[in-house]
Amino acid sequence: MAADRLIGAGLFILGVVMAWASTQIAAPMLGEGDPGPQVLPLVLGVVIAILGAMLSLRNPAVEVSTDAPLFDEADTATLIPPEPLLLRAIHAVNLLAYAVLFERLGFTLSTFIFLAIAIFLLGTRSLRGGVVAVLVAVLVSLVVGTGLKLGIGVPLPGVLFG
Repeated sequence: MAADRLIGAGLFILGVVMAWASTQIAAPMLGEGDPGPQVLPLVLGVVIAILGAMLSLRNPAVEVSTDAPLFDEADTATLIPPEPLLLRAIHAVNLLAYAVLFERLGFTLSTFIFLAIAIFLLGTRSLRGGVVAVLVAVLVSLVVGTGLKLGIGVPLPGVLFG
């Protein structure tokens, strides 16, 4: 527990210094409504300071006896095997294809293809899992693309609604 308190105190000090240092950033001529370069480091510094204080001031956890076995029987633990190497390679190729096809196909179509494949491979590999993967991929790619384009004005190529 002493290590947690020391790390929390260090994070608190880091957050306070970061928040103070962000107020020293010289802002160039800002337009009306422009928050400037000080806002993000200030917010992050405050959040880090709060989380560091919470970590260093929290109540200590109950000590667990190391004499008692963790499980009543050794058979109750379920071990999940790691993903096969082929599946890892497919994920890597999927990510690479997404990056390569992004400008050619646009945001919506390339994101849909990437998400559909990734969700299907990470989820249940069945007909129902495939349908769910396609539906979620359609919904996420349309909502995120439209939100980025219309909501905050990100110039994305190939957004269907926006």
